[in-house]
Amino acid sequence: MVHNALTIAIFVMGLLIIGSITMQGAYAAPTVSVSPTSGPPGTTVRVYGSGFTSNGQIHSALWNGTSAYNFDADASGNLNTTVTVPNVEAGLYGFTITDVTTQSTTQTQFTVTQSSTSPTPTSTSSTSTSPSPTPRVPEFGSIVVVLTILIALSITATLTVRKSKTRKSHNSL
Repeated sequence: MVHNALTIAIFVMGLLIIGSITMQGAYAAPTVSVSPTSGPPGTTVRVYGSGFTSNGQIHSALWNGTSAYNFDADASGNLNTTVTVPNVEAGLYGFTITDVTTQSTTQTQFTVTQSSTSPTPTSTSSTSTSPSPTPRVPEFGSIVVVLTILIALSITATLTVRKSKTRKSHNSL
């Protein structure tokens, strides 16, 4: 009786842990990248992103928050748009991209290589067939570790219960 209850408890805990890990992978934070990653003011920068809400609104704070844009993700939750580097000082600038629906935020950086006069920052939404980022796939390494631990615990518990039953049956003889 104790053996069955212990085995069931370990099995249920394992399912809960695996379910939790799987759900975390399913709701992974969005990712974003830029191309090129550096250039002078006036450079057109392609912004790629994935993992956003399907057809959802995306808010961005670019150039360390000095410029804000709103974009729409496509049906697959991807972002593919361009922005122009404004007339800012040379240096490292942050891009913060937020999925308005989930409030998930991701960041990347762009290096402005020199200061110069440039046109006013603009953005255009693009539905071209330019390469889009590779979707994130949850890593299963932690699942393997958890399963290995659960199997080891289950085997240990089973052997302990059997050893205990064997002792009791020998003692009763």
